Amino acid sequence: MPLIPLNIPPGVVRAITPLQSKGRWYDANLVRWRSGALLPVGGWERITDTPFSAAVRGIFAWTTPLNVPYAAIGLSNKLYALEGASYTDITPSGFTGETEGLYGAYGAADYGEHYYGLDDPTDTISTAVRSSNVVTITTSTTHQFQTGTSVLIAGVTDASFNGTFTITRTGTTTFTYAQTAANASSSGGTATLPIVDRRPAADAFIPSFSWTFDNWGGDLLAVASSDGRLLHYDASETVANEAGVEGIVSGSRVSNVITFTTNANHGYTAGDVIVVTGNTESTFNDTFTVVSVPSSTTFTVNDSGTNQTGTGGVAAITPACPQNNRAMIVTPERHAVLIGAGGNNRRVAWSSREDYADWDFASTTNTAGFLDLDTSSRLVMCAPVREGTLIWTQDEAWLMRYIGLPYVYGIDRIGFGCGLIAPKAFATYAGRCVWMGTESFWMYDGGVIKPLACDVGAYVFDNIDPDYGPKYTNGSENNIFPEVWFWYPSPGSPTPDKYVIYNYAEGWWSIGSMDRTAAYGAGVFRYPIAADSANDLYYQESGWTAAGVPIGTDRYATTGAVNITDGNSLVHVRQAMTDSGYGYDSTQLQMITSFTPEGAQTTHGPYQPRADGYTDMRATGREFRLQIEATQDAEWSIGQIRLNIMAGGQR
Repeated sequence: MPLIPLNIPPGVVRAITPLQSKGRWYDANLVRWRSGALLPVGGWERITDTPFSAAVRGIFAWTTPLNVPYAAIGLSNKLYALEGASYTDITPSGFTGETEGLYGAYGAADYGEHYYGLDDPTDTISTAVRSSNVVTITTSTTHQFQTGTSVLIAGVTDASFNGTFTITRTGTTTFTYAQTAANASSSGGTATLPIVDRRPAADAFIPSFSWTFDNWGGDLLAVASSDGRLLHYDASETVANEAGVEGIVSGSRVSNVITFTTNANHGYTAGDVIVVTGNTESTFNDTFTVVSVPSSTTFTVNDSGTNQTGTGGVAAITPACPQNNRAMIVTPERHAVLIGAGGNNRRVAWSSREDYADWDFASTTNTAGFLDLDTSSRLVMCAPVREGTLIWTQDEAWLMRYIGLPYVYGIDRIGFGCGLIAPKAFATYAGRCVWMGTESFWMYDGGVIKPLACDVGAYVFDNIDPDYGPKYTNGSENNIFPEVWFWYPSPGSPTPDKYVIYNYAEGWWSIGSMDRTAAYGAGVFRYPIAADSANDLYYQESGWTAAGVPIGTDRYATTGAVNITDGNSLVHVRQAMTDSGYGYDSTQLQMITSFTPEGAQTTHGPYQPRADGYTDMRATGREFRLQIEATQDAEWSIGQIRLNIMAGGQR
């Protein structure tokens, strides 16, 4: 019988059974297709000599003004800058990490001592008053403690109030405790659970965490959702600083003009109001209006007085940048944008144009502003698209567009029921965006959101861990190949260990296993960058091994059922011919046969191709499937597959 071509289209179609994926690829791992040919996915090369101390949750690459490529590596508890193979800890002082201060909805304290569902039982004290051996504490907001709770009082200006006491709740912002001491009053400090009563939050109950990054020219802006501050970093700095807040190296007053020198790019402009504190020259500690900015690390103010010099301290712009932000992005119009700005779950705020440190919403001379969205759920994430900025709530999608003065930006709801499964479960390309929802994939294209048909969707969404999937699923563009990748945790896995690929140029999907907690596409760097659960960093698509470890037959593709005849007769497969172009030393074939669609399967082989391209084999069945496996970590290609078969009887 002549050789019969199989003509299997590219991409995986993962139905419930191989028979339902008849004539298509049913399973795959670490392979891709290009123009119909099957190819191996590239390997990866380790960047880090030693692993990071915690999980990598965000990666971003940019170039400095001197055209030096950098990458920001956001861990669950730190921030690093990567240059070449060297990485530097640039975590700002007072940074709050992913799980820091979380004490679990279940078991945060002894039964009945604490409200259910609160993460951080810490309250700020407004006043502390002791009278007749009873202390009354007033908190700045509604406190969380019930009668009988052991509460740690710390940081009160009068230290005699500090200690651990059993309290009586007397109001929403007040509680009392007994303390034998003289009558007194004070303020400041905090009330919280003692360390011994704090119980770590179970992993499944830790809120979703994300890093967002963008470049401000040659500098970096960043927000970690747990920390909430807008951070700024340039390559001359040793640490990322809060936007608008810079350390002072020195100050010098000459002819009633003080020139302050900061330790890094301050971002101030003429007219900004600055508060200086902590300088060794006490007369420099005051509120000033910036008169001029001679350089990125100097600014001047007018101040009458004798010529003096001073060192140290901090300069902070006022009004300050919003705190407790969820995420950030920089628009093409050069506004820094914060979502969940100032802890308001529905607020989108933007800085004045060309000034990431100016957030004076009351000013009539700048372009800073904000909008509160009319949404029923909180803001989650944002991404750049061709028409503006795509913003997700938990269940909706909005589009933020530049409309010019006087309103600057407008924000319209453009989708319902299309929220993200996890904050970083999206990827952008060519002004478009693809993301994973809770039960399907979605695409933004040209102002329109639409469901994205997925040949492996049922398989993927049926196999995502319900606790860790909504937190750690993450996506990235590849940029070497026209693909977007998504990594997600399989059931029982606390970290993403499976992937799904969408090739937007050819429209195919594929699946496989790979452990990645964050990734960023090629462009600034030659290769994509990704991190795994061992907290190592890699260049993806570099070489053919897994950081020196052979991959071998873990690279494979398996067809669904292949029926050459009517499906009722037996088939005897005698020979195969594969079209390579790279020789035949790097792949082998296996034949999987059965006599009923869900009956026992028999695996035949592996069979090694001969030098002339023929592969001799012997397999008989009513249903059969072909598996192609890599035998070497090298480049190879499989084009059209042809089989020499003989029809048998119907028994």
